[in-house]
Amino acid sequence: MKSNDEKKKKINVVLTGEVVSAKADKTISVSVQRIFRHPVYKKIVRKKKKYLVHDENNKCSLGDVVKIRLVRPISKKKKWMLLDVISTAPDKEVIK
Repeated sequence: MKSNDEKKKKINVVLTGEVVSAKADKTISVSVQRIFRHPVYKKIVRKKKKYLVHDENNKCSLGDVVKIRLVRPISKKKKWMLLDVISTAPDKEVIK
């Protein structure tokens, strides 16, 4: 039989990405880019993936660089939680 420690292994996944949408309440969309070498062609490949992230205090805005962590499912598509805001986006001036 397995002990309690073996049954309750925590998976600690932390990713860094950029906020691409912050329109929904308590939810942000984060784009995470990964760079790797293609196994056959040996070319550097960039892949992007978007994650829906729970932002409890609505403190992120468009363009922020954030750290996110995998948690229990919060909703159907939301399984990530905001850990930290690494850098904020510079304010963009509106030209009229």
